[in-house]
Amino acid sequence: MKSLFTYLRNVRGELAHVVWPDRKQAMVHTVLIILVSALVAIYLSGLDYVFTSAVNRVITGY
Repeated sequence: MKSLFTYLRNVRGELAHVVWPDRKQAMVHTVLIILVSALVAIYLSGLDYVFTSAVNRVITGY
């Protein structure tokens, strides 16, 4: 039990050293992550459409 409290005390000490982003920086990074995720999703769905169409043409014979 003593080691748990020592661990939690050490964690609290390490968290004091963390440099947290300000609100503006956090918002910019959040928007950037959402945009990049949307672009990757659009790109992958386009690839899926192209490959699905190609496979369907091979299977159906034209």
